[in-house]
Amino acid sequence: MVKTTEKELLILQTAMEVFIEKGQHGARMQEIADRAGINKALLHYYFRSKENLYARIFERLFWDNLNTIISLLDQELTFEQYLRSFIDHYIEFLKRNPRLPLFILRGISEGGPVVQQVMETISQKQDKLAHRYLAVFEAAVESGEIRRQDPLQLIATIIGACLFFFAGEPMFRTVFQLDESFDRERFIEERKQAVFNTIAYGVFPKEKRNE
Repeated sequence: MVKTTEKELLILQTAMEVFIEKGQHGARMQEIADRAGINKALLHYYFRSKENLYARIFERLFWDNLNTIISLLDQELTFEQYLRSFIDHYIEFLKRNPRLPLFILRGISEGGPVVQQVMETISQKQDKLAHRYLAVFEAAVESGEIRRQDPLQLIATIIGACLFFFAGEPMFRTVFQLDESFDRERFIEERKQAVFNTIAYGVFPKEKRNE
């Protein structure tokens, strides 16, 4: 992946906000340029078109996440260590990119050739990730470290548990009437252990749980 400069990073972050608000088709390059504090010509110099800009955001976010997770799965760890490390990484990744869930959900719902092209570009990495995860899972089952279950249900549960607070934070704050006294940083840090405890209860045999 091409190295991103500070100026490009500012544009990508600004553009993501506009795409979340307006959608891929409703967003305008002029508005993105105005919000980023640059002229439209410079925006086109960096990204050529709105479609390229949109694809670059998707690629950057997916590559950053996929590369870290693949690197993690390539290590020789116990399943408990994999689980803790994955949860810590994923929650930290979402903490750095809190608007990511909305951007991805909107992008997938809109579909279109840009999203399809990006998914095809990263498909090789995704295949490696899927195969490595399934190998790690199967090895843990065979060794008796975790109980036999559907590996797809497991990873969906882990990701969902990490994702929910960030995707639903506005609703979460409203329902529970959270005000400025709510310590968001502390809650997110505690969320890592809470997610681990929930998953561990379901995957580890009783005698292997750290309760």
